[in-house]
Amino acid sequence: MASVHQTRAPDWSASAASGREASNLRVYAAVALGYLLLMPMQFYMNIGGSVIPPYRIFLIISSLFAIREIARGQVRLGWADTAIIIAVIWICLAMSITSTADEALTASIAHITDIGFSYFFARAAFRNLRDVRMFLLLLLPGIFSLGLILVIEAVTHQHIIQGAAAAITGSGVDYRSAPRLGLMRAQGPFPHPISAGIFLSSFLPLYWLAGFKGWVRFAGAFAAICSFATVSSATLLSLVAAIGLLVYNWLSSLIANLTWRLLFVVIALVTFTLELGTGSGVFGTFVRFASLNMASSYNRVLIWRYGTQNVEQNPWFGIGYADWDRPIWMVASIDHYWLLTAMRFGLPASVLIGLATLLGILLVVKKSMTSTGEDQRCERGLAIAMAVFALGLISVSVWASAQVWYFTMLGMVVSAGSAARLSSHPTTRAGSQAPAEGRRHAQQTGHSPLR
Repeated sequence: MASVHQTRAPDWSASAASGREASNLRVYAAVALGYLLLMPMQFYMNIGGSVIPPYRIFLIISSLFAIREIARGQVRLGWADTAIIIAVIWICLAMSITSTADEALTASIAHITDIGFSYFFARAAFRNLRDVRMFLLLLLPGIFSLGLILVIEAVTHQHIIQGAAAAITGSGVDYRSAPRLGLMRAQGPFPHPISAGIFLSSFLPLYWLAGFKGWVRFAGAFAAICSFATVSSATLLSLVAAIGLLVYNWLSSLIANLTWRLLFVVIALVTFTLELGTGSGVFGTFVRFASLNMASSYNRVLIWRYGTQNVEQNPWFGIGYADWDRPIWMVASIDHYWLLTAMRFGLPASVLIGLATLLGILLVVKKSMTSTGEDQRCERGLAIAMAVFALGLISVSVWASAQVWYFTMLGMVVSAGSAARLSSHPTTRAGSQAPAEGRRHAQQTGHSPLR
């Protein structure tokens, strides 16, 4: 029989109210960053030969807030945070060794901002699941609109977002893709359709498992599924993987023996079998069956082959932004974020970022094992979204706003995994936030009215 815990009366003092307002301001700032990531490239500024997106200015200013919160002990640094710090330092060191002073300075500022500042801003802005849900709810209009516009762009073969921005700024639309399956590969405000797809598809597990009810949940999921309009192999892979993990998560709640540990064992066995039992290994087999275009699939295999040779020749500090060694007929683009990072900045940079990602996922998974109800589902949604995004990066390279979202999500995941149990499901019908004040206070004191 459930026991009832006695809790003191809710605190209606000015300090409690100001605390809630400060918490909301943190989330509002994160929402502002989310919308800045949706701004098209035509609004990027060019100062001194350097391209400066609006989100980068925001992150530079917000870094003061993140530093203050860390100094005040509001953000407790862990192993994942340390890995990100060392990775950023290593990138700056590598660029100083492989590049000219001007190039090294410009690249270092860009990566400090896009990786370090975005990650630690998220660590400071998100403290619990309530913040995550509030962020998703306020970002929903932008995400839903983006999904619809991508579909319209794909069908009409018109650049709606960047076309409108180009008409305002006079900057042209940089489009480097060809139609597939009778559709234009929509790119929305992003520099490439792949970036648009990998960005939008990552929201599927977040909205589906956050705890929203009714139209909010389905609107967020629908927007994420609209990422198929980018007609990208990486995007479709992300959607399939996310849906598969969501189904498995649902089945695991119905079947006792169907555990996540079992899934990890199966994945490990399949990986081991593919690596030893096939001539092309895990990566070759993966890209062969996961690509919509056979030429693109073959090109990814070649990128892996010659890219890893470049890493073997320059394992510690990479080659910077210099051209990489490959057959003369191969294109210069590298559709593999982890490989590209290792080639440019050395293997340690790629390993450290991958380690931070793995630690963040394990942290929130471990937290979900002691959570219940909507909180547990939300934490697993964060873990699935982060894992699928990281998996997708083996067949795509992200930069600009898509890269910033990756590290913002990583910071969100680490914060959620590190947080005390402060929040519960905040939504009622149609996703509206209406928790009882007494329940909120009980959650803040670590007790639940019914357990």
